[in-house]
Amino acid sequence: MSFHVVALPLILAAAPASAASDRAIAFNIPAQNMATSLNEFGRQAGVQMVFPYDAIAGRRSIALKGRFSRAEALRRLIAGRGVAISYEGAAMISLAVAKAPTELSAAEAGAGVAGGGDIIVTAQKRVEDLSKVPQAITVVSGVEAAERKITDFASLVDEVPGLSINYSTGGESYGLLTIRGIGGADDYKPNGSPSVALHVDGVYQSSNAYLGMPLFDLERIEVLRGPQGTLYGRNTTAGVVNAITRGGRDTFDGYADVRYGSYDSLRAEAAIGGPVSDNMRVRLAVMTDQGGGFMNGKGAGDLAGAQLSVGGVVQRQVPAINDPGARKGFGDKDLFAARGTVDIDFGPDTSLTLKAFASRDRGDARQYDRISAAEDSSVLNAGEDKDPYSFYSRAYFQQRIDIKGASAQFSHLLNDATRFDMVAGWQSSQRNIGGNGDGTPYPQYEYLFDEDLSQASLEMRLRNEQQGRFNWLIGGFYMSDKIDYQSQWTSWAARTIYHNVHNQRRRSAALFGQADYELLPKIKLTLGLRYTKDDVDSQGRNIDDNPWGISNYATFFATTPNFQWDKQFKDDDLSGRAAAQWFITDDLNVFASVARGYRSGGFDGTSIMTLAETEPFQSETVWAYEAGVRYYKGPIRLSLDAFANDFDNLQATTRLDNDTNGRTNVGKAKTRGFEAALDVNLLNSGGHKLDFDASGTYLYSKITEFNSNRIADVTATVGDPLPGAPKWTGRVGLVHSYRFGDGWVLKSRANIFYHGKESNRLNAVVGNTSPAYTLLNARIELESPHGWSIYAMGRNITDEVYYPEMNGASRMVGAPATYAMGVRMSF
Repeated sequence: MSFHVVALPLILAAAPASAASDRAIAFNIPAQNMATSLNEFGRQAGVQMVFPYDAIAGRRSIALKGRFSRAEALRRLIAGRGVAISYEGAAMISLAVAKAPTELSAAEAGAGVAGGGDIIVTAQKRVEDLSKVPQAITVVSGVEAAERKITDFASLVDEVPGLSINYSTGGESYGLLTIRGIGGADDYKPNGSPSVALHVDGVYQSSNAYLGMPLFDLERIEVLRGPQGTLYGRNTTAGVVNAITRGGRDTFDGYADVRYGSYDSLRAEAAIGGPVSDNMRVRLAVMTDQGGGFMNGKGAGDLAGAQLSVGGVVQRQVPAINDPGARKGFGDKDLFAARGTVDIDFGPDTSLTLKAFASRDRGDARQYDRISAAEDSSVLNAGEDKDPYSFYSRAYFQQRIDIKGASAQFSHLLNDATRFDMVAGWQSSQRNIGGNGDGTPYPQYEYLFDEDLSQASLEMRLRNEQQGRFNWLIGGFYMSDKIDYQSQWTSWAARTIYHNVHNQRRRSAALFGQADYELLPKIKLTLGLRYTKDDVDSQGRNIDDNPWGISNYATFFATTPNFQWDKQFKDDDLSGRAAAQWFITDDLNVFASVARGYRSGGFDGTSIMTLAETEPFQSETVWAYEAGVRYYKGPIRLSLDAFANDFDNLQATTRLDNDTNGRTNVGKAKTRGFEAALDVNLLNSGGHKLDFDASGTYLYSKITEFNSNRIADVTATVGDPLPGAPKWTGRVGLVHSYRFGDGWVLKSRANIFYHGKESNRLNAVVGNTSPAYTLLNARIELESPHGWSIYAMGRNITDEVYYPEMNGASRMVGAPATYAMGVRMSF
């Protein structure tokens, strides 16, 4: 694309602006065409403006009135307009088209290495420079996500300090994300609302069932830490993870990337898109992930052919434990996904983005391993040795997970000062997963989960078009979802097969608003409020099938089976946030905030054994306090944050009076901690560029009050850390690139990630605490000037044995050392 430049040719040699540019100047520029405003800015500031006219034409600027330094006035004018300063001198300023977030290099992405460009985020639901946002955010660009093998929400855990994941009874497909120690006690079943709210392209994901959604062809990922009670609302007491996928561009482009690696893993993805008319752009992205299973199944082992015995009498009517035989490489993936995007410009100030997505997963349902027979002499042990990558089972379960959805984002400039934004989304998920959480062939509690979810949501917002001294946003949100699911358990402990059938309907509506005001030229105040109303209906029935005629259900669970329930939960809440920010200089600012978060109450989604468990648990609230420092100048980016959270009516899954696990309000908890991140360019000369990044989180968490009729549980739990709350997590990385002649580039990266020990349950004992681990990852890539590159990568290069989940004598082991080689073609 060619540009008509309104001025003399650009001066290539950079020179510093004069000190006079820092003095305050009286500006009076009305809201109008952006090109006109820039020329008027040049006249009032006494400088020559050079900019790409075609990129500016048709866009509108904000009104600018008041006394500002030249730099501050220009920042206000161009904020969010897709242009950036390329040269600033005493008599001339030139602007250039800013790189889109997808075009940021690794060094510019803000995801671990430093660069010179601004990092653009939409965390506050408007385009902003990351350094100016008064809250803790981690940004991972699409380039970084691909190079660091971030393929779903769970894979963020070993790439972003302060993030953790717990796996519950359902295994790898039932993860619980935590941020700053909050979320690890969530309900693993699909009707629960995660404390870490997931968003894809602005659409809220209402259930943990969407945690395994594949991520590919990304623009960026934003991790917002701490309660987000204003703009994101309910169920964000831990934070928010935003995934933004790529859309169509003004030029035709695409790529194909294929890599093959250890354990016959194969991942391939491709995307293509561009303009199909003057006002329409499209993009199609596809991916597949195959193989990679590193576990070895040994069949039923010592328990092959075993039968249930009651009082020394073998129950012949109960099927014996089947031996499925040995199977190598269990845990293979079998995943396909596709996404289509259509971007339509109805005019210079009106746009519509349509996206449709679908994924199909028929991979192995990865099973738990069990500790060695020498350490575990129970009837559940089938002869395990110390090998963490082998396991015993009476069946090799395969999962069936289908997710599909569509979204629409509409934006329209109502007048010179006000923009209307709308995000609508619909999606569904069907899951069928089986396994044995005890890591044994013995069917003490063998499960089959069958789940059907669907949701629809709509959010509408009004906001001022350009950032100025006073900025505001107001909006409304509505979501409804329905979850129909059943849990079937085969239990030799209760001598029966029993299940629950659940039907849940939720409706949530909210009104929210946020405003920030520049009280003084360097001091900004932010205030936000959100009113939320929730309505949840839960129906279901408890069924003891008693297929063998020997059920001990009533005695074993100290309850009466075969009952029904029909209950309702309603609540409303006012949450919000207040913050103050001081821009000491353009490169250095500090902020402090206080926020109140809200997490809706609801119903237990695990197996319901008693009528008491059908009663709703109440809403959870948190008061959050945070202070931070941001220093972004040239090759250095530094951020420091300190935080404190106090939780009331804490929701958790814990042991109930009848010795089953259920969800309830367990009391109070607090977390305290600090986070730091440093990105710096160490070298940039002679074709070499070397960037360093380090980030880490210290977290102190404590259960301060625990409600239970079991005195021993109260004594054992008060003072414990929260589940999924490692005290220390950290990441250190180096990224190097060397430019040869004729456009060849050799790039390499290496990073070390440390994850401290953490408990995986409330009432945690030694067997429920995962040890600390350290992972070393590396990648090297040769880029050609012809659009293709070859690369090699390794993860957990030191082959450390680590366990993301410990559940008594059973455990889930992390992947051993894995390597891959790949080829990428871009055009």
